This record gives sequence, C-alpha cells and structure tokens, in this order.
Amino acid sequence: VDRLRGKGWPAHQVWLPPLDDPPTMDQLIGGELQVIEGRGLTVANPRTHGSLQAPVALVDRPRQQRRDPMWVDVSGAGGNVAIVGGPQSGKSMGVRALIAGMALTHTPQEVGFYCLDFGGGAIGSLRDLAHVGSVCSRLDVDKVRRTVAEITSLLQNREIAFGEQGIDGMPTYRRGRRDGTIPADRFPTDVFLVVDGWMTLRQEFEEMESQITNLAARGLGFGIHVVATSNKWSEFRIGIRDLLQSRIELKLGDAFESELNRKLAALVPAGRPGRGLSPDGLHMLIGLPRIDSVESAEDISDGVKHFVASVNGAWPGPHAAPVRLLPDNLPFHELPAVVWDGQDRRFPWAIDELELSPVWMSPMTEPHFVIYGAPECGKSTVLRTMLAGIVSRFNPSEARIALLDYRRSLLGAVPDEHLIGYAASQTAATDLMKNCADAVRSRLPGPDVTQQQLRDRSWWKGMDLFIVVDDYELVATSMGNALQPFYDLVSQAGDIGLHIIVARGMGGAGRAAFSDQILARMKDGANPGLIMSGTKDEGALLGNVKPSPLPPGRGTLVTRGGAVLVQAANLPPKE
Repeated sequence: VDRLRGKGWPAHQVWLPPLDDPPTMDQLIGGELQVIEGRGLTVANPRTHGSLQAPVALVDRPRQQRRDPMWVDVSGAGGNVAIVGGPQSGKSMGVRALIAGMALTHTPQEVGFYCLDFGGGAIGSLRDLAHVGSVCSRLDVDKVRRTVAEITSLLQNREIAFGEQGIDGMPTYRRGRRDGTIPADRFPTDVFLVVDGWMTLRQEFEEMESQITNLAARGLGFGIHVVATSNKWSEFRIGIRDLLQSRIELKLGDAFESELNRKLAALVPAGRPGRGLSPDGLHMLIGLPRIDSVESAEDISDGVKHFVASVNGAWPGPHAAPVRLLPDNLPFHELPAVVWDGQDRRFPWAIDELELSPVWMSPMTEPHFVIYGAPECGKSTVLRTMLAGIVSRFNPSEARIALLDYRRSLLGAVPDEHLIGYAASQTAATDLMKNCADAVRSRLPGPDVTQQQLRDRSWWKGMDLFIVVDDYELVATSMGNALQPFYDLVSQAGDIGLHIIVARGMGGAGRAAFSDQILARMKDGANPGLIMSGTKDEGALLGNVKPSPLPPGRGTLVTRGGAVLVQAANLPPKE
C-alpha cells in the first residue's frame, strides 16, 4: 500500500463529505482575489464586476457528485431578497455573506448598504466597510427614522430625475453613471435597505412598514432594493411577500411554513446554523464573510475585521454616503438667511428630515397653526421662532400681534411696535380678545361689496392680526374660553386678515382636538399643525398621526400634503 500510494489518478469519490464546514467568500467567489485599480479588492474575472450578483452559500448536488456556489442575482425581478429561518438559524450571517459577496464584486460607488440591525448586532461588525453607509439598532430610533427617510427621499428624487433626463430604466442609468454621462447623486448607483428582524420593525416601528413596502414595490426601477430577514414567512404581509422574489430559506421552526418544499424542509438538520434549502430544493450552507480561507464561525469576528480592513485598504475612493441626521439642537441663526423682497410673507422656522431643507410657514395661505406637546418639549420655543419670523416679514403698519401668555414664557419676544396687547391673566385675555374680535368682525363683507372687491380682497384696509396663545389649556377652561369670540371667524380668517397660532399641552389633547370649538374649526380647515413629544394614548391628533416620545424641538408636521418629521429652530428667550 505504501508503494502504491500517490501513484496515478486517485479513485473518484462518489459521496462528498457532509456540509459541515462553512465556506468562506474567497472560496465561493471562484478565483483569486486581487487589487484592481479603480475597483479595489475584487475577483479577477471581469464578468462578475458590477453584475449585481454575489455568492452567498454552497449548494450540495449529490446526484452530480459536486458542490456549487449559490449566487443571488438582484439585477432584475429578484432585486428584493428575503432570508427566513428560525431563531439562531443563521439569518444575520446570510445578510453579512450577501454584503461581503457584493463588496467583492462591486465598488462603493456601485452598491451601498443601509442596515436596520434588529437581529442582535451582528451586522454592526460591517459598520466600517466602505460599502456600508449606515448601521443602526432598535434603540437608535432617530437614526432608524432617518435611514428610511433618506431612502424614501432618494426614490422621489430619482423618480423626478429620470423623467427630466429621459432615463428609460436602470440599465441606462447604470451605464450612464459608469461613463459619466449621467450626473451622480450622493448615493451609490444601487442602494440596499437591509432590515434584519422584520417582526421587530412591525412591532416597534409600525408606521415604517408601509414605507418600506412602498420602497420594495417601486424601488427596483430606480436602483433601490430591500433585503429583509424574518423567523417565518407569515410575518411578511401579503403586500410585501410577493415582492421578495429572491428567497433564501434556512431551518424553519415549523417545516409546514416552508415556501419551497415542506417535506424537504423537515430534513434540514436542526442545531446547524446556516443550513437550509436552495431554490431548487437542494441542501445548502451559508458562507462566511471572511477571505482568509478559515472555515470556522467561532472566530468570525476576527475574520470579519480582516475582511473589512482588506477591502477598505484597497479602495482609495470615498465610502458610501452616510445617513444625515436631524440635529439635536438647531440654533436660530443656522436657518437659511432669506433676503425679504417686501412681498413674500413666508419665513423658515424648522428643517425637515427628508431633505434637511427649511420648512416654511406661509400665513397668507395657511392662516392658522396648532402645536401639541408635553412639558419641556419646546412649544414656547417654536412660538418664539414663529414670532421672530412674523416680525421679520411684516412691518408694524402691516401686522400686529396679540399675545395670550399666562406663564409669561414669551416676554420680550415681540417688539412693542408690533404688539397690540399682552394678556397674562384670564380677565385681561377676555377683554383683549373681545375687542380684537369686534375689530376683525367689522371686516366681514357687507351687501354693498362688489365682486371685484371680493376678488382683490380690497373691501377693507388695515393690519393683519396675529393671535398667539401659549398654554392654550389654561385659556380654554370649563370657566370659559377667551378665544370664543373668534369662533365664527376662524373659517373666514384668510379673507379678513386673522391668524391664530396656538400651543397646547399634551394632557387631554385627544379630547380637546374634537370637543374644543376653536381647535375643531382649525382642524376642519386643514390648517397645518405640529405634534411634538407625547404618548400615543392621546390618539390621532391631526390626520392619522399619533404622538410619540421625541427629543426637544422635534415634532411631526402635518399639512395637507402629508406628515414629515421636523426639527424646529432654537431661539432662546431674551434676558
């Protein structure tokens, strides 16, 4: 035997050993990795470059007596990916394998990953990879919202750009981005939104499920992909389940849940993370996101660090664009400086989360505004910012302000030449509002007003009147409401120069939004409002938006066009 060993060709091994050792990315990708100028660390085969395909697993084919890499193709209808398996079945490892495979065949300018890591923090090990723009956990509430908002904004912007530039689809767009004929936005050509833990999203970020479903439905035509993991297929609603065409099924808790083959799913061994079924019903094993040929998941953290360092070290260009966050504090002087032309009455008072662009208040087209918020959330600061905007856009001869401020938090916010009255008590407020209401009521058009005067709003002359109320719950009590004289004028405010801006506490806001006559009239007129920090127990205050805990100055702006999260400017009180 010793003399014969090593002589001639070895006998063909009919049965390959079991799928015990998981393969690494350098083994799956087929070919030696090398550094190519302009592409970084990648495989030598040019056919895989930018093809939107990546290996994620090793498939066992016993009848053919071989094993083949399982590649995921996200260039067409299979652009959205679902990875489903029971607890500790290797879902997060599958996501990391997909990211690693794409990173070795694409540059950070071609693909970028934005991850919502609700599965235990495994994806966080790829946070520093050049292809990863953002990784946030369940506790990073603001960053989760901003990530989804950034991708949603990207979809809207590309939809507009495709129409303006005559781009007929993603193949044309990818080709134009490569040769420079189509200007690039701040994101990679193809963007992947990764949700590791779909059920957590449904339970704790319920309002985002419909947004991500919309991204999955419309995003493929604009280079936006959704990758989601779940414990079972039934956790995906019908609306998004059919959109996830590339499916990776690991060991399920109940084989009856299988979307591939229930009988074969029962044969997948338990307690073997990474084992599952390929789309054609064969056993497969998820690969490891490492390129050191060490087929072990025990020291995977060291392998991932080596992989990230190798990829980043070979790529000299910029990383995938990070997610821009709303600032915790927006100083008033950082709002855009707008030169007033004497005509435009709009003024900025916040920035939104979609584009981080200024939010404008237009009192001439939307006369009223209501603010709901818990104590210390910044209601008075928002009022102070709006008062500064009113003073900057109206001369004293064009507008006057009446303040109802029982707690005196707006002292000094309005110059004396703009102030028509300041009420710090119920008695003073009642008299002031009665006189103001009588003056404004006289502007209602009489029988002798012509049609041309109605069209031009020229049947009366005078100053616009702004009624600004802080702590409205102290004004509208069971003993009476100082604003009650304006009840019949709220709906006609735009024609008679009346503007009401109200800030109310969150306690009992749900009842007041329907029972209070002034607030109900403002709501019926579809006037904008801001819902700041609070509890969802108050119910939907404006539209279908419920309060939620938010940092100071943060709130959901509800307008006729929808709802958007904003950060109001911080204008401290004067000494």
